[in-house]
Amino acid sequence: MKNISKILLLGFLLTLGACKDSFFDQRPYDSLPVDRAILTEADMAAAANGMYASLRSFDLYGRTLPLIGDLMADNVYIHVQNSGRYLPQYNYSVNAQNGDIANTWSAAYTAILRANNIINASVTETTATKQLKGEALAVRGLLYFELVRLFGKPFLTDASAAGVPLITKFDPNARPARNKVSEVYEQILKDLNEAYILMTVNKNSSYMTKFAARALASKVYLYKGDYANAQTAALEVVRSGGFLLTTGNGYLDYWKSAVPVTNKLETIFEVSSDGVANAGTNSLAYIYDQAGYGDMVCADELYNIYSNTDTRKQLVKTGRRSNANIWVVNKYVNVSNANDKDDTKVIRYSDVLLILAEAYARQGNELESLNTFNLLVQRRDPSFAGFTSSGAQLLEDIITERRKELAFEGDRFHDLNRLGRVINRSVQYPAAVRSILINDTRRVAPFPQVELDANPNMVQNTGY
Repeated sequence: MKNISKILLLGFLLTLGACKDSFFDQRPYDSLPVDRAILTEADMAAAANGMYASLRSFDLYGRTLPLIGDLMADNVYIHVQNSGRYLPQYNYSVNAQNGDIANTWSAAYTAILRANNIINASVTETTATKQLKGEALAVRGLLYFELVRLFGKPFLTDASAAGVPLITKFDPNARPARNKVSEVYEQILKDLNEAYILMTVNKNSSYMTKFAARALASKVYLYKGDYANAQTAALEVVRSGGFLLTTGNGYLDYWKSAVPVTNKLETIFEVSSDGVANAGTNSLAYIYDQAGYGDMVCADELYNIYSNTDTRKQLVKTGRRSNANIWVVNKYVNVSNANDKDDTKVIRYSDVLLILAEAYARQGNELESLNTFNLLVQRRDPSFAGFTSSGAQLLEDIITERRKELAFEGDRFHDLNRLGRVINRSVQYPAAVRSILINDTRRVAPFPQVELDANPNMVQNTGY
């Protein structure tokens, strides 16, 4: 398993240069020093492809990140007939030796290293190179957002608490200490706002764009409790992004499609897989599929909050496991597709609408909140007359709709942490972990022991 120091060391090995006076000091013919690896627009584009490919790892968006966001909350449980995967997360028994945690940590910083190499490359500035630098900044901001939500306390709980180390430049000798949660958020927003300015090209939903950066920024502002800026960023996406919601059963067709979109329908950014480049049996789809591992099952409580006329309810279907009925997650259906596999949605237009509705409500503009909110909800359930709630009930309705709309996409656990709420799980979960209090230290992940051993400046989270 890699740690930050080892990741940086790999880069250091690429920096070994040549000495004219010594045969042994010649530049290696099979590698390049960092300062010579990205010199042209083509080099930069190739490096960006590698950066995007790293997001596909099953330790990141290929499976772990979107899965644990539901599993550690109240949307998904592990059936008693299972393959043994993610049981520590499910049972809240993760420790510093946990392989999933170590691999996610390593994979995230590997991807950040690749983004940093692009960001810091000395390449002639053109529209194309500015676009690529902007994409790398947006990816780096996204990854630090994932890391600080996993390994740091929620911003609204303690912004001055230790978060994760910020590494923005290559340094093989670095032994970084943890930055404050507030500092990590500041860097995330700096990256996303700079990315927004640099990017001008819209390829398809598997690449970062200016509006993907803006949409992510709106979410980061929401998690900070900066509702005015969350509203501003979300509004810009709504008014200028050109994104669309599906109608009727088009929502089901949307989830059946395995290819990135070019028409701005629903998806703002997703991590793409295809028939060649995919996580295979380690994919998110495979662990939900009853013909695969099928370990992860939709909780009754979640299924029951959908009305019968809600299109989203059809993304959960009946199934059998161990001779008993279960609710099978059917959001990811391209498991056996030989030509393409399911992409992992990272941020969708519906999320932005829900962010905007919540930002309006928290600032007292309930009329605009309801207009925005009902636009989404009535699209998903045309039979629904629309919400008319106000005050605390309006916010509660928005949080419930976030749960319904973003189920199985990894948001629920982080939302409950952001809101400072107890995680209340049903009788389908182990008795010892049906109520996880907000101050439970297990809601913040431990740093991998391998990282602590390699870096004397790292300090473990409380409780581990």
